[in-house]
Amino acid sequence: MGKTNLQTIASLEQQIAAGKQKLQEAFDAVGCTDSIVLAYSIKLDKLINRYQRMKSKEEKTTD
Repeated sequence: MGKTNLQTIASLEQQIAAGKQKLQEAFDAVGCTDSIVLAYSIKLDKLINRYQRMKSKEEKTTD
């Protein structure tokens, strides 16, 4: 696996951590039904899905 993929995975991990924090802060501030909470949740879901696809691809190349 190339260095670029490792950097991308590390970057996604950082983005996911930041996204979780933003989601929690929004939830704490306005509750679970506000549109901003939904928007943060959708963004976080997309990041997690991308991360999982990259990790899956990484595992397939190391087999």
